[in-house]
Amino acid sequence: MSKGPQYVIGSSASDCECDMMRSAEVTPVSTLATVAETLHYMNANGIEKISHRKALIKAGRKALNVLGDA
Repeated sequence: MSKGPQYVIGSSASDCECDMMRSAEVTPVSTLATVAETLHYMNANGIEKISHRKALIKAGRKALNVLGDA
């Protein structure tokens, strides 16, 4: 089950990156869903949080790499 967007952007940028990177290693498909859902939520609500966006994109790339290596 993916974490909700409010949970992800409610944490610090550092915690967001650590949690999402760990999640990308263990559950890459769920991580991609969380990344997409959170970025969509942020765009729809005009939430900038650049450091969170960078952390989400980094985790998304890692999840794709994990899926590609499987």
